[in-house]
Amino acid sequence: MFRSRSRPHVRFRFRTAFGLAACALLALSGVAYSAPSKDDELLKDEQHRLSESKLKDSGTKAGSAWNIEVVGHDSLGDRGFNADVWVHDGFAYVGHWGFTDWATGNARFCPAAPSNGVVVIDARDPANPQTVARLQNPTGTSAEDVVVYTAEFGSLAGRDIAAVGIQVCGGSRYDTTFARGLMLWDVTDPSTPALLGSLNTGCCTRGLHEFEVEHRPDLGRTFAYASVPTSEYPDAESPSGRRDVLGRGDFRLIDITDPTHPVEVSNWGVIHDGVSPAAGQGCDPDGIYGHSAEPSADGKLAFLSWWDSGFIAVDVTDPAHPIFRGRTVYPANADGDGHSASYDDARKVLFTADEDFCKASGAGIEKGFGYLRAYDYSDLSTPHQIGAYHTPNSLGTDDQGAGDYVIHNPLLVGTDVYASWYTDGIRVIDASDPTAMHEVAYFVPPAGQNPVKPAQRSVLTNTTQVWGVAVDDATGLIYASDMNTGLWMLRRTDQ
Repeated sequence: MFRSRSRPHVRFRFRTAFGLAACALLALSGVAYSAPSKDDELLKDEQHRLSESKLKDSGTKAGSAWNIEVVGHDSLGDRGFNADVWVHDGFAYVGHWGFTDWATGNARFCPAAPSNGVVVIDARDPANPQTVARLQNPTGTSAEDVVVYTAEFGSLAGRDIAAVGIQVCGGSRYDTTFARGLMLWDVTDPSTPALLGSLNTGCCTRGLHEFEVEHRPDLGRTFAYASVPTSEYPDAESPSGRRDVLGRGDFRLIDITDPTHPVEVSNWGVIHDGVSPAAGQGCDPDGIYGHSAEPSADGKLAFLSWWDSGFIAVDVTDPAHPIFRGRTVYPANADGDGHSASYDDARKVLFTADEDFCKASGAGIEKGFGYLRAYDYSDLSTPHQIGAYHTPNSLGTDDQGAGDYVIHNPLLVGTDVYASWYTDGIRVIDASDPTAMHEVAYFVPPAGQNPVKPAQRSVLTNTTQVWGVAVDDATGLIYASDMNTGLWMLRRTDQ
């Protein structure tokens, strides 16, 4: 297997979720589709990034830190468009994102070989990280989200498995020649990954956006808790009347106990399951956009981030029959935009992120960017907010210049929340008292110019753009992925 360069492109055969998908695709074959557009094809954060390509970059360029020091850095070959990060047994895995630019009708923002895919980095010596392999996704797709785990059940028990979400970025979502869904590799030897299996989530969404993995010891099974956003958007050209040709919801529960044969066992959605979506509020009103899923530690609950419909608790004790248990409700003056969450099982508190890019959303809506909230979920049927945390920049009271002072992903470790906060870098928030959260450390890497050429591909502002955060339980090291500057390995100095 390769070490610093990707292997030649291989056409993968994706297993289609449910045999009915093939029949639905046949029904689509004779339809003349309307011309794709930015609003029709792009996910919410991608629409924002595309709009940024037209802005002058004038934000803060210098880095800063408090109670955190840099241990190592890897530019990842200056490839740009870096996405989420995962760490497992001293190896870091960094995804790669992209999309089609429907303003020009081409795939100029869809990364291509040899720099695309999930990069595997040996970080056991964090001061000297080394790229050892690449999990190569099919041409015309992105590989944003990655989870690495040790299999506990089945014939591959004891093996390390990497699961990667695949989305279309090289053309229209209607083009069924593009793969989309979930791919799984054996990474027991991270330097020689071996593709095990895949699942195609079907036409006509872009594919699998975010997911988490959890084991179910009570069942002897392992599941991916996944989101396929926009599945329930209306689509007059689809047999189901929705973007997903089978009429499925955005949440998908996928059995990956046998990574060579992943199987979708159920799905859930506000339309699909008869839960009234929120009307939508703020500058991006949308109550039917299911963005991500967070499982409880026992895998029996899934907390679904559903944009303006808030955070929804679904009982998946019976994996084949998800049951709605309750949801949060945003205040009338909130912008909404529920994006992701991290659950504290012991205290039954859900820490959530609102990915609100709008500093000002009009009369009656609070000013500022998206921030961290805490919800008491001790009663699943009536969750309620008990706390919140804003960075000073996310309050939007000052002119910060170019940049996105918006929370992206929260990660609970003990009673601290490690949050990737785009231009505000990594923030560490003490949540031992969720009603009075406060910051105890931060790291903002220096801004780097989007390295992707030619210059018109400057879809990212040339400011800090931290996408993901991971913490190595064994060493306590923090891993941060910046879209422009690569992977940062950090150590807290206050512990």
